[in-house]
Amino acid sequence: MKLLATSKIQKSVSLVADKSLRLLLVLLLLSVATAAQGQLLRFSTLYGSLSGNAPLVENSKYRVNGVAGSGYLEEITEVNKANYILTVGLRKLARFDYQVKQGQFYTGQENEISDNATVSNAPGLEYLLEYSAARNRGDVFRQQEYRVRYISNWFTLRGSYISDGLINLKYTQAEVRLRKRFGDFDLTIGAAHRAHPVYGYSPIEAWFDDPANKHWWQLANEFGFYSDEDEVWRLNGDVVAQSDVEFYGYHFGDIVNDYNRRELSEFGLQQELSGVVGVDYYKYTEQSWIHTWCSIYSMHDGLDEFSFEYEDEMDIEWDAGLIIGAKVNKHLSIFVEARHLQYWQITSYAGRCGFNYLFF
Repeated sequence: MKLLATSKIQKSVSLVADKSLRLLLVLLLLSVATAAQGQLLRFSTLYGSLSGNAPLVENSKYRVNGVAGSGYLEEITEVNKANYILTVGLRKLARFDYQVKQGQFYTGQENEISDNATVSNAPGLEYLLEYSAARNRGDVFRQQEYRVRYISNWFTLRGSYISDGLINLKYTQAEVRLRKRFGDFDLTIGAAHRAHPVYGYSPIEAWFDDPANKHWWQLANEFGFYSDEDEVWRLNGDVVAQSDVEFYGYHFGDIVNDYNRRELSEFGLQQELSGVVGVDYYKYTEQSWIHTWCSIYSMHDGLDEFSFEYEDEMDIEWDAGLIIGAKVNKHLSIFVEARHLQYWQITSYAGRCGFNYLFF
């Protein structure tokens, strides 16, 4: 009971800290907007889009109900609902010289890698506020990306909240950096505060390490599943599996995931401070351009009990990007774009490359 109470207190403190950080970001936005003499929404775009398509048809699946010799085949092929992507957002980001607007309308699916650069192409206030929900093969993923940054000639301020349901990455981040420009290079150095769910800790491992938990079916019983002497498993009176092997293979993994989610949610968000240094390079001509950036995070100081524990050789984290384009001649153009991020041993990356050949 004492541990549960402590956990609830930690969660409450974490939620307060998270809300305080978000309030700080809002206040920063409002204060900068006021200083900008009411230019908050000027040149910004509010957008929304909804797209859908037919779902993937799964391969047919069957199972045998009953005992051998007297059972019957039951089709259990999953029928997926239609796929969709719903996006709403508000953006105000200065385009770099090599960028052109993709199409007549913003849809939220532009996925511009340059949006993640540390330093923008123009000083002042910029933001990207976007929410999207997508269903694919019956699974629903939600992604939230809220970024606010202010670029000055000698400092940068940045706040963000990211929730990526595809790779289970969620965090808030606030940074302040000093900025020094050397020709086409930008050097920034400062501090970052990040808050994130518990990463690097597995509650199920602790459950199995407890001497009181001798059998895996004890966890299944905890979630309402039970079996009889014939190893027939039921939930709320309904049969879900005909044997221990079937139950363990098809259902126990979901129970483990539910247990981990339940336990981790009790800890709330974990706070940490880090040092950050960044280098940006941007060179543009009408025939070629290169834009690259890299932010290195190190010297982490966890502020909560379950803050991420870094191994000595894994202390460094990064957010890096590269964009290269060239018009080789009047016919051929080539491009390479990539981004790689690693936080708390969770990796996110995106890339594309290609060519255009124009026939006259």
